Amino acid sequence: MSKRALPEKCRKCAMLSAQQAQTLHGAEEDNCWNPAVCYSRRSYARNRDRINQTRSRKRKEGELEQISVEFEPLSQLVFAVLVVYRKAGVDTPVHAIAAEIWQGQEKVAIIPSVHCAGMVPSQVHQYVGKMLSVLEECYGVKKFASQTRFDPELCASRPCPLHR
Repeated sequence: MSKRALPEKCRKCAMLSAQQAQTLHGAEEDNCWNPAVCYSRRSYARNRDRINQTRSRKRKEGELEQISVEFEPLSQLVFAVLVVYRKAGVDTPVHAIAAEIWQGQEKVAIIPSVHCAGMVPSQVHQYVGKMLSVLEECYGVKKFASQTRFDPELCASRPCPLHR
């Protein structure tokens, strides 16, 4: 057993709920429970395989040679990404929408986010259509290459109803 191995007692404790662990190892029992370390130690014990796998993958990626491929058409390619701020779920309302315009691998312009509070779905679609007509006129972009969804808490537009 290495000096950094997690004690068997902690591994077993990690499989209990926090309340069960505090009852079993609290002041009335063996007084092992320490809130300063137990929460993170229990989380690591439950997720260590995934954590270690991620660390290993990142280490291996760092060791790999990176080969740059020059491809002229890629640097000339202009495309737009629709950015939608809405909670996850099927029928959640759209909080705000924006767009990013890219040329090759660089962002060259944005359409700042607009809050959609009070808009009905058809109005949101109309606004997206208006965005596309402006993008076609300015950049020759006829449709969005992709859509990115962010949680409304990440909305950077100010003032914002969520960030008072």
